[in-house]
Amino acid sequence: MPVDIKQLFAGLQARLVADLESARAGIAHPGDKGSVSEADWRRMLTTHLPERYSVAKATVIDSQGNSSDSIDIVIFDRVYTYLLMERDGIVFVPAEAVYAVLEVKQDVSKEHIVYAGAKAASVRRLMRTGGATVDIRGATPTKLPIPILAGLLALSSSWNPPFGDSAMSALAELDASQFLDICCAARDGSLEVTRLPDGSIQKSASPAGSSLLFLLLALVRRLQAVGTVAPIDLNAYSRWL
Repeated sequence: MPVDIKQLFAGLQARLVADLESARAGIAHPGDKGSVSEADWRRMLTTHLPERYSVAKATVIDSQGNSSDSIDIVIFDRVYTYLLMERDGIVFVPAEAVYAVLEVKQDVSKEHIVYAGAKAASVRRLMRTGGATVDIRGATPTKLPIPILAGLLALSSSWNPPFGDSAMSALAELDASQFLDICCAARDGSLEVTRLPDGSIQKSASPAGSSLLFLLLALVRRLQAVGTVAPIDLNAYSRWL
């Protein structure tokens, strides 16, 4: 019996949008509203991303003792993440383990694009070590750190059209450390962008009805493209013992 995959994803989208709209309508305090929305997005990503990726609200740290801002959603690796730590409910993830960082807001706007870009920069500026691995082929060369993806997730867009000239202009003003690769407005559509060597921006956008499917496929495709994060050089961290 054939399965209507499009209909399955339409049901997923409807459920998440309903959850996000419920948080917006039923919770008055902005902080509480944001916390519930973040939890809804993390739950969706945890459920639908491959299990090799972990999802958490976290602070990212490096071997020099530096830390990022608190990040709403960190997608990180558990295969080579020996140093995942938690203290008083705060999760600390080593920079080497990070695949992507995402911020959650109620809408996509220039203000929130700039905000999410600053959060991304606080992670991308951290030092990342790299170690060699040993497999059936023997020792492999030290792998360079992968590019860290960044994005903004929201219920809606403040622009009409959602990802037209205004959105592209706001993204173009971000520097390389702040640049957002993915923006999703669950109710209005999603956007995937790439900054080309000549400085221009290539974009691909989805209609409102497939925003979450577009987001998931874009995320997985971009994650697959970078493979696995570089293993941590544990000697760089052991000096703190």
